[in-house]
Amino acid sequence: MKGECLSKWPLKKFEDFSNDVIVVDGLWGSGKQLVSTLVGGFDRVEHFKYNPDYDYLCALDHLGSINRNASTTLLQLIAGRNQYYNLIGREVNLRWRDETGPRYHPTPFKFVSRLFSKDGEAIALTIDEKNIANNITTHCIYPVMQPFIDAFGSRLKFVEVVRHPIHLVTHWSRFLEPSRWRRVREINLTVDCDGNKVPWFASSWAEQFAQSSTFDQALLSVNFLCNWVIDSYESKSVSGDCLHFIQFEKLVLDPVSELQTLGKFLGREQAKGIKKIMSQNAIPRKNIADGPKMGQSYRWTALEKDENVYSEAMKLIEQHGSAELVQTFLKTISRFNSTWQGPLAKYA
Repeated sequence: MKGECLSKWPLKKFEDFSNDVIVVDGLWGSGKQLVSTLVGGFDRVEHFKYNPDYDYLCALDHLGSINRNASTTLLQLIAGRNQYYNLIGREVNLRWRDETGPRYHPTPFKFVSRLFSKDGEAIALTIDEKNIANNITTHCIYPVMQPFIDAFGSRLKFVEVVRHPIHLVTHWSRFLEPSRWRRVREINLTVDCDGNKVPWFASSWAEQFAQSSTFDQALLSVNFLCNWVIDSYESKSVSGDCLHFIQFEKLVLDPVSELQTLGKFLGREQAKGIKKIMSQNAIPRKNIADGPKMGQSYRWTALEKDENVYSEAMKLIEQHGSAELVQTFLKTISRFNSTWQGPLAKYA
C-alpha cells in the first residue's frame, strides 16, 4: 500500500563476523584511552578507535528512543563495517597528535601500509580465521550495555575502566565549562531542557542539571554516574564472562600484574609493541599523576605525590561545590573505596 512504512519483519544482520568485539568503556576522564591503547598491544587486536555511534545506540535504547531490535542490528552492522574498513585502510587515521593515529600504534609502518592494501572477500575471511578483534572505545554506557550483549553474545569482551571520583570531578568541571561544553564540535548525545544542553544520562534530572553551576553540574554527574556503575556492578544486572573491570590507579602503579589479568580475560598474549605503549604512557608510575601531559589542560601540570594531588583536588571541590553536593560526593567516595579498595582510599 502506498505510504506504508512499517514492516512486520524484524531487522537482521545476515552472515555476521565471528571475531571478538572488545569494548573499553568508562566515564569521561577515567583513563579509557590508556586502556584502549594497551588493549591494542595484545596479539591480533586492532588499534583502538572512538566511534560515537556505539554510545548513541546504547543511550537511545535506554531512553526508549529506539527499539532493541534496531539497536542490536545497527551495532552489528557498524562493528562489522568498521572492522572491515580497518583491515583495508579505509579509516586509517594519519593525524600525528591523535592517540588513534600511527604515532601511538605498536607498528606504525604496518598500520599506514594499509592505505595501499587490497579489499575483497579474502580480507573478511581473514578477520574471522585469525580472530582479529575490534577495539572499540565507548563512554558512560556500562549500565546500559545490554544491546552489546544481545548483538555480540559470546564474542563480546567488555572492559570497564573505573577511576577514583576525586579525579573525575576536576576533569568534568573543566569539560562542562560553557566554552567547552557548548562548542559546535562537541558530539555528545544530549537532551534539550528549555534551551539548556543536558547530557543524555541526566535526562531524568535535567532541570536540576540545567539550573546548577558548572562545578555543581560536575558533582551531580560524577555522583550519579559513579553510583549507577556501582549499582549495576552490585546488582549483577550485567555479569558473566564478557565483563572485566580495571582500576585506573592500580593499572598505572602496577601494570605488569594488571596486564597479565587483562590478557587472561581477552584470551590473548601481549605483542612486542606493548612495551612501546607503556613507555609512551609513562607506566609504571611512582605516582598516579605522573602521566604524560599530552597538551591537555585538565591534567595536573606538575609531577606531585598522590597525597598532595588528592588534598588539592578536595580543597578545590569544597571551595567551589555547594555544601549539600559536597557531602553527597563524600558519600560517593566512601562507597567507591569500599567497592574497589583502590590505592587512594587511604587518603579519604
